[in-house]
Amino acid sequence: MRRTRRGLLIWGVVLIAALLAAAAIIALSNSVRWRMQVVVLKARGNIPELSWPEFVSMLRQRDGLGLDKLLTGSTVHGAVRNPYTSDGDVSTGAVLFQSQCARCHGPKGEGAAGPALAGRPFRHGDGDWSIFRAATRGIPGTPMVGTDLADADAWRVVAYVRSLQGWWKPQAADPFAHVQFEAVTPERLAAAPEDAGWLTYSGTYKSQRYSHLDQINRTNVSRLRLKWLYDLDSGNEPVEATPIVVGAVMYVTVPPNKVVALEASTGRQIWTHTHALPKRLSISDFRANRGVAVFADKVYFGTLDAQLVALNAKTGEVAWSARLGNPDDGHSITGAPLAVHGKILIGISGGEFGIRGFLDAYDAATGRRVWRFYTIPEPGQPGSDTWQGESWRTGGGSTWISGSYDVEANLVYWGIGNPAPDFNGDVRPGDNLYTCGVVALDANTGALRWHFQFTPHDVHDWDSIQVPVLADLVIDGRERKVLLSANKNGFYYVLDRRTGEFLRGRPFVKVTWAKGLTATGRPVINEDLLPSEKGALVWPNVSGGTNWLSPSFSPRTRLFYVPALEQAGIYFSGGETTWKRGRLFLGGASQRASTPQTYVRALKAESGELAWEYSFGSAADVTRTSGVLSTAGDVVFAGGAGPNGLFVALDAQSGRELWRSQLGGLIHMGPMSFQSGGNQIVAVAAGQNLFAFEAVSADEGAERRSAPR
Repeated sequence: MRRTRRGLLIWGVVLIAALLAAAAIIALSNSVRWRMQVVVLKARGNIPELSWPEFVSMLRQRDGLGLDKLLTGSTVHGAVRNPYTSDGDVSTGAVLFQSQCARCHGPKGEGAAGPALAGRPFRHGDGDWSIFRAATRGIPGTPMVGTDLADADAWRVVAYVRSLQGWWKPQAADPFAHVQFEAVTPERLAAAPEDAGWLTYSGTYKSQRYSHLDQINRTNVSRLRLKWLYDLDSGNEPVEATPIVVGAVMYVTVPPNKVVALEASTGRQIWTHTHALPKRLSISDFRANRGVAVFADKVYFGTLDAQLVALNAKTGEVAWSARLGNPDDGHSITGAPLAVHGKILIGISGGEFGIRGFLDAYDAATGRRVWRFYTIPEPGQPGSDTWQGESWRTGGGSTWISGSYDVEANLVYWGIGNPAPDFNGDVRPGDNLYTCGVVALDANTGALRWHFQFTPHDVHDWDSIQVPVLADLVIDGRERKVLLSANKNGFYYVLDRRTGEFLRGRPFVKVTWAKGLTATGRPVINEDLLPSEKGALVWPNVSGGTNWLSPSFSPRTRLFYVPALEQAGIYFSGGETTWKRGRLFLGGASQRASTPQTYVRALKAESGELAWEYSFGSAADVTRTSGVLSTAGDVVFAGGAGPNGLFVALDAQSGRELWRSQLGGLIHMGPMSFQSGGNQIVAVAAGQNLFAFEAVSADEGAERRSAPR
């Protein structure tokens, strides 16, 4: 009985303590409660514009500077309010302005060496937070540098600057009420070359990464200046996504699991959506996300736990989701979807875990799966005789980069990854279809129309997921509808895209694993350079002559621009060849054997002959480069040179460097271009920042050059 009483007494004390704690929490002031909630938002990654020190500092200031409005869905730009707005604050701000800012902007903001501030909107944002950020941080890529004023004094300068504009008044409750969200129709996608936006991962269905805009051209590209910058806050994950622009809105993914909608003209955040990932993922070392697709009123993206998610384009709310596979088996999604006639096509990643690859199509409105094409045929299907025993079940063949679409032929073209295990083919004798190839599928049904295998029975991890580029060229005096591919195996190919017929092929980097190509495009293997236990020295190395980064084709120059890598590798066999669920299934390994050299190479599209090349140099840290963008202004944009983020503009005809900017972060995505407010903009991500550039007039360019730095 005593023990019972003692136990009841203890439980009673615990209950009373719990009730007192609950009462204390309930008694917390509203101020403390909302601050706690906003901290949770920041911890979840939903406030990327602010660093943690900035965030904590702002929470401590008067009423938290309005950060409580973040709980109702507002952005930092829309939420933050200047706490120093009295007449005395404006007067103090005027004095501080004279000492800190008047030299560049004039005593009354009329402009001097720098632009005028009075009576005009600001290119980098008109909100309180935008002006405060420019005053304290400066504006990268411009002569504008930050001040060392205390926060309170900086806010007083903001108050004075706002008074100069002549429209000092509370900001609108919805700062994006003016933004029009446009629907994307099949007709608009088919006519994308004439669209002012960038509607697919590769710009258009043909995947040429060519912009018909020509405002930025060879004569004015040297006067590029930063229009806006957005902090992606991607942590240590490299940004590999290409933004999509539909009308006034830009959509971009931030690795590993976030989608952001921005105002395309200013870079201001409209909404974000963060997908909750499991704590444990087999693919934890490959945490990329390369972008979205937009169709009708929805935005679609894939997740690392193998889901396809549809979001409301205006709000970011989830409309539906569909699971493609089991992440515990190694399934994941790292590529961008492609919208085709009311269906969302999405590939799967995980070949290095021995999955059986596939390409899926889902109804864009409902999320119902319409068809699935397996890249590894099962027994009894065409191509199954190229696999022995049960090897087809774990054969790899992932589809982790977006494809292309021929509107007239209604054919989808998709690159297929390498077979598994990567470096040991003894356990999978045969050509191993359809790995290391490209397939042409009926867009309505997913039925195979033709295939071409670049590397039969691959043992070098040369997956062929490179984006197929569609063009119309004259081959042997005959107009042909072709598919162009600079392959990871080091060869450049020209195929007839209606039939799959091999038309042309030649190396575009140093190649030793094959002695050449036959008349049908099949490689002549150098048997002495197959992976072995001792190791075989081979060109190119495992990163390939090129990799997943997108090439570009210009219909104006008839040149094919490709990010190229020259490097040797040593290939070893003898690794694990027994498949185990959720574990890497490589069958060997590889290592670098030479210092890498990276280039942009311009190939004559009809033949693959080298027209010109631009070198990013030779160093151990230059292997990560960007994709390539070409434009109707005869300019080619590309990035490289490792973590310092060199971004260059080249003459599309000659390869001569026209402009460069060191962006200070790794560039590992494809640049893109769109039109906003009648002006052409080029966007590229470097490090954790997304940069948007535009060309200025000759007069304004001269003004910028004369400004003090």
